[in-house]
Amino acid sequence: AAGTPPAGASPTPPPVGLHVFARTDVGQVREHNEDNFIVADLTRRARGLQEGSRVTTVGKQGHLFAVCDGMGGAAAGEIASQMAIDIIYERMIDGLSPDAPLERDELARRLVRAVETAGLRIFQEAKADRTRRGMGTTVTAAALLDGTLFLAQVGDSRGYILRGETLVQVTRDQSLVNQLIEAGQLTEEEAETFEHNNIILQALGTADTVQVDLTFAELRRGDLLLLCSDGLSGMVRFDEIRETLRGSREPLEICKALTDRANQA
Repeated sequence: AAGTPPAGASPTPPPVGLHVFARTDVGQVREHNEDNFIVADLTRRARGLQEGSRVTTVGKQGHLFAVCDGMGGAAAGEIASQMAIDIIYERMIDGLSPDAPLERDELARRLVRAVETAGLRIFQEAKADRTRRGMGTTVTAAALLDGTLFLAQVGDSRGYILRGETLVQVTRDQSLVNQLIEAGQLTEEEAETFEHNNIILQALGTADTVQVDLTFAELRRGDLLLLCSDGLSGMVRFDEIRETLRGSREPLEICKALTDRANQA
């Protein structure tokens, strides 16, 4: 019959469905919002949150999601995080034939190289322009192909996965406070009031090279992925984040509820 695979061939797995949203808020303290994000369909070369792209399927070149939290004087933090988002997206699709399927290993390699390139370019820009000296940005970037999610990490923005009742932080903070917790010199409770808990060990743009932490997760139907800056994770407790994620299946509602909670805190 038409459409039946030949004997012994693996049937083509059904496409992975996605329901996405993103939201950023300047918060209660600063005048400038130094955070930036991207949601991009690499297969269709489409970035953004237009109505039609919020419920979609993962194509043969995957999807990209990233959150960047900028730092630096004046508006330099905004510039660094925007540069990171733009460069990572450009590098992910650079030289890709529009209809060629991408292998998972190649997607992972592209993700790491894209983050490294962004770091070098921001560093060069900061060196060339005195008003942008010291600018940098964190990045938590995720690339999804089939059911495999790759996460590239620099700094202390975060990636979480909610599966059923269980929330897991799947990225590792590159921060002084986390280093001290892992070394057993600080407890989780002490960390909340630790005076240097804003010090990160790495950022894009502060050196010409960065060490990108790459992890991966095999996703299942119903999993919920959350990427956020410390504007959320530093303000809203882990249990509250989990309860908010469990409280809705609508990403737009979840994003609004989480940013509202962060502002209240």
